[in-house]
Amino acid sequence: MKKNKFVVFFKKVTLALFAGLVIFSCEKIENTTYEEVISEVAADDESQQEEEESNKTTGSLAQLISETEELSLLKSAVAKADLETVLEGDGSFTFFAPTNAAVEGLFNLLGSNYDSFDDFDTFVELEILSRILTYHMVEGQILSTSIAAGEIPTLYEGNSLEIIISGDSFIIGDASEVDAKPIAVDDMATNGVLHIIDKILVPQDVIQFLGNPDPTNTDEKTIKELILETEDFTFLKEALTLTGLLDTLGEDGPFTVFAPRNDALLGLLGLLGDEFTGLEDFAGPDEIALLRDILLYHVLGENLGSNNFFEGQLNTLSGNNTLDLVGEEDDFVLVDALQLEAKFTTTDIPAKNGTIHTIDRILIPESIVSLVENTVYLAFERAMLNTGDLNTALEFFKRIQDRMNLEALAEKEFTFFFPSDQAFIDLFNQIGMDRIEEFNSQEGLELLKVILSYHCVENVALKAMDFTNGQSLDTFQGETLQIKVDQGVYVLDKTGAPSKVILSDQDILNGYIHVVDKILLPEEIIMELSL
Repeated sequence: MKKNKFVVFFKKVTLALFAGLVIFSCEKIENTTYEEVISEVAADDESQQEEEESNKTTGSLAQLISETEELSLLKSAVAKADLETVLEGDGSFTFFAPTNAAVEGLFNLLGSNYDSFDDFDTFVELEILSRILTYHMVEGQILSTSIAAGEIPTLYEGNSLEIIISGDSFIIGDASEVDAKPIAVDDMATNGVLHIIDKILVPQDVIQFLGNPDPTNTDEKTIKELILETEDFTFLKEALTLTGLLDTLGEDGPFTVFAPRNDALLGLLGLLGDEFTGLEDFAGPDEIALLRDILLYHVLGENLGSNNFFEGQLNTLSGNNTLDLVGEEDDFVLVDALQLEAKFTTTDIPAKNGTIHTIDRILIPESIVSLVENTVYLAFERAMLNTGDLNTALEFFKRIQDRMNLEALAEKEFTFFFPSDQAFIDLFNQIGMDRIEEFNSQEGLELLKVILSYHCVENVALKAMDFTNGQSLDTFQGETLQIKVDQGVYVLDKTGAPSKVILSDQDILNGYIHVVDKILLPEEIIMELSL
């Protein structure tokens, strides 16, 4: 039971006074006054309180790493691998944190071309870094006093660390021949505990990979093999297998592949219409031929690295269908037959028979444009991409477009308030969700439909100059929105909190898009989420 600080203080003072009286009555060995005793006891109590305060956890694992000078290289690695959000989150982790000297050992392993994490910019290098860092992380909080001999599974799935008890301490074994020793233990964080170690830990597959003097040299693997083993290419792998093209990418080549990420399939399905809900709907010979044509539109019959990018047309393996490579500021983008841009997310993944570049959306060739059924969805995608700051809204729009009867918008006027990316982040934080994928259940998709339907005003196309103070607007969802005009236009939902129009009058079909800085919530959703 925790003792009351006043009781502890009182007992100390009483004992001190008693001792002082005994000494004073026998002989004045020291000239100790009552005030000095009180001062000394108070100082002891204050020192104890400061010690208690210093043991309190005040920051996340990310903050602890950031504030520890000897972990400055680890901080850079975490940022480069995009793990800061994980280490700032609500989970509970044990992090075996290598010192700067230990991290420099990684650079020595990789060779003379690596002096800092600024040199990690290819897919392969970033994948190596991610595997190594997650190999240092364990689910749950494990204090040094609780560490037991045996294997501990890490966040790098399928890979464990070996704990060896050594006297009153422990050492950590990885796939290398050298064990890691703890330098400092039990640095507590709000979301876990940090143990500082003297060596970087390396998993078995990275050890094998580093047996190659040049870690970016993947000459032993074809594009087919890289696609098969890369989780981010699951959709591409399945589509290539279905169309019989995967084996082609295992041949001599050379090839350049613009590889769309997994969720790019949603954009394709949205364009093709309600009949397509997944790859399984590409069942007949006509559908498979269509998919094959789309996939070949992502492949060049040459090896084109980013250092040789140029403004102009690229001849694809999809018949006479060409892509435009366009310079944009300090970067390049691809423009397909729909005149929509695809941005590069990673460039120059090397293979034995060519190069892979990853892109953020699927490319549509001219031969497929005439088959696109969902013209309303296409119009919205174009408008939202051109508007900017609507990436999350577009992702949600893709997921629920078949539930919203979008074709009705081709025949009537409307006003659509789309929340900005930051507006979605704010809502995620409020309801305890942090990924779009968490809405993929039937219940989640229905919730999204209700929310976005509440953002759409039917039967009237309003520009910013048409809004009036106190105006009431009927939405597709069925409830109303209120307009407030006061040095700007604000939209009030059922929470009563204003959402400001930060970008207005984006012309689309028979209506207008306006970007707002807060998600609009109807009464139906407020009750369901208990907000």
